[in-house]
Amino acid sequence: MTADKGYDSEDHHLLVREDLHALSIIPARYEHVPIWRTHGRHRKQMKRGYSKVLYNQRNKDETIVSVIKRLFGEHLMSRSIRTQNRELSFRCITYNMHRLTDLIILMMFSTKPSGSRFLNSIDIDETFRYIFRNITKKSEV
Repeated sequence: MTADKGYDSEDHHLLVREDLHALSIIPARYEHVPIWRTHGRHRKQMKRGYSKVLYNQRNKDETIVSVIKRLFGEHLMSRSIRTQNRELSFRCITYNMHRLTDLIILMMFSTKPSGSRFLNSIDIDETFRYIFRNITKKSEV
């Protein structure tokens, strides 16, 4: 789990690592404070270093959430937790289909050659199958 500096506390690290059994990447809020003055084992570990590549994935996640909110609204119509989860899942599936159709339309009307040959219907079908397989794999997780 990645979070910004505002969530830098040992309690948050403990919740993620011990209760949820996940890796927490939360940068130190005060970078100028030396390690020996930082409290908490996990906070000291973040001071020593963390994966910048994993932390930068957070930007992509926030961008996708922002796009979904702009397209489908911020509020959920469902009242129970079960139906809210279902509604969010349908929004994610709809977002993926929206991206997929944009890509297919772009490929169909593209005038640029693909490598040494032009795009034809076989290329589009193969691309569609590949993308759909990846979407269904991600939604199963």
